This record gives sequence, C-alpha cells and structure tokens, in this order.
Amino acid sequence: MALRYVIGAGVIGYLLYSLSSIGWGNLLREMPRTPWFYVIIVAMYFLLPVFETIVYRFVLPARRRALLSVFIRKKVLNMDLMGYSGEVFFLFWAKEKLDIARTRMLRIMIDMGITSSMGGLTASGLLLGFLLFFDVLPLDLLLGDTDRTLFLGALLIVAVIALAGYQFRHTIFKLPGKTIIGLYSAHVGRFMIIYVLQITQWWVVLPDVSFVVWGTMLAIWTVTNRLPFLVTRDLVAIALILELPSELLGGVETAIASMLLTRVAADRILGFSLFLPLSLFSGSKSARSDTNLSNHA
Repeated sequence: MALRYVIGAGVIGYLLYSLSSIGWGNLLREMPRTPWFYVIIVAMYFLLPVFETIVYRFVLPARRRALLSVFIRKKVLNMDLMGYSGEVFFLFWAKEKLDIARTRMLRIMIDMGITSSMGGLTASGLLLGFLLFFDVLPLDLLLGDTDRTLFLGALLIVAVIALAGYQFRHTIFKLPGKTIIGLYSAHVGRFMIIYVLQITQWWVVLPDVSFVVWGTMLAIWTVTNRLPFLVTRDLVAIALILELPSELLGGVETAIASMLLTRVAADRILGFSLFLPLSLFSGSKSARSDTNLSNHA
C-alpha cells in the first residue's frame, strides 16, 4: 500500500517538474476555450454512473434516482480516495438501504466487476488492434526496433481471457448466462463510446492535429488506465504523453498538456461538488423501488 503512494508521489513530482519547464502561464493561456470540450467532460463523467444505474436496475429492487446518486459517489471515492473504496461504500449502502445480505450483494458485484474488466480488456484489445492495423500507432518512432509481434501477442492474450471467461461462465458467474453475455457486450459498447468521446474532446480543441497523435494518446491513456494498483493513473498517462517525441506532437505540447490537466481538474471539481450534496439529500430517502426486481438476481 505504501509503495503505491510513493510511486504516486514520484509521478506527481516528475509531472510538476515537466510542466514547470513548459511554464504555468503558458498552460493557463492554452486552456480550452470551446464549450464543447467541457460538455464532453460532463458527458464522460456521468457515462459510468448512468450505465451502472441501468444495468443494476435489472438485479436490484432500487429506485433509479437512488442508484444514480450512489454510483456517482462510488465513482468519486474510487477516483479521488482509493481504488475499490467505492465498492466497499456501495456494499454497505445496499445492506442499509435495500436490506440485501452482504454475501448476496458481494456475489452480484463480483459478477458485475468481472464482466466490466473483461469488457474493458476486450475493448482495449480492439482499440489497439484497430490502431495497429491502420498504422495509426507510430511504433517505430515510439519503440524503435521493438517487434510488433509483442503487441499482437498481447491482443491474443486478451482474446484468450475473453474466451476463457465465456467457457467457464457457469463456474465463475452466478448470474444467468444470458445476463452475463448482455453485461459483457454492454461494457464493450460503453468503452467504445468512451473512446469516441475522448477523441472528439481532443479534436474539438485542436482540429488540425493529426489523428496519429490522438490515436497514440488514446492508446497510452487506455493502457495506463488498465494497469492495477496505480493511485494516479490519469497523471501517469499525462506524464507518458508529455514524453512523446516532439516530432510526433508537432509543437502543440503546451496545448495538449493544458487540455489534459484541465480534464483532470474538471473531473475533480465535479466529484467534490457532487459528493457532499448527494450524501446529504439522499440520507433519509428510501432507496427501494416499488417494483420487486430481486428475483432477477
């Protein structure tokens, strides 16, 4: 646990050093001016809580508004406190507000978590495969003589994991097979929507930048966010992106750095501004739905 925070502190220190060389005044001047950048930030922020609200409604007897509130707070805790702290919060919330036994709730959450991870791995593999197939990733520039076979092997591993999950679905999962397949497909679709929104968000700020730059940045951001046990995944991704060769970034390093930092800051502001009001106004309200959906679990 301590090592994670030491690594996180090191990343923050290195990032601050890199940004100081760019100049804080330049970063502020390069902040995105188009309102669409901020509209997409809000859309991306609420995508996961809305998605979780929809899928959990099939297995929990809870009101939509109550679920949306708890999933927003769950996201804030996972992003700004500690990984999986949001899951612990949600587990206790379900016991208190829905009167669902923790063992049963934990089993549902495990199924949801596994399908989400498998969907994320599959979507990441599809993204990297797409970028490699169309030569969007400049591997020669990024990695020198590294063999592309290594990347193709990584994609194969992702495919094997997905197939293994399907083959042993009755052993691993407790939810019905059709439900698991539906959840897995929905998660893959969710990640694909995130990729499209992310590229669009960068493009509306710097429309003249090559798609090669956006594809490379998206690959770094996606792979970094799949790494476990990192406290500051988004900051690690920014640090890696700023280390890209200048001939690839084409002289817009300052604008890219400002754009990425604005996104991180906006996410934190949204989280802090939502968590306390949602906690205060949802405390005394009933979370159970009038319709009993628990038979689907």
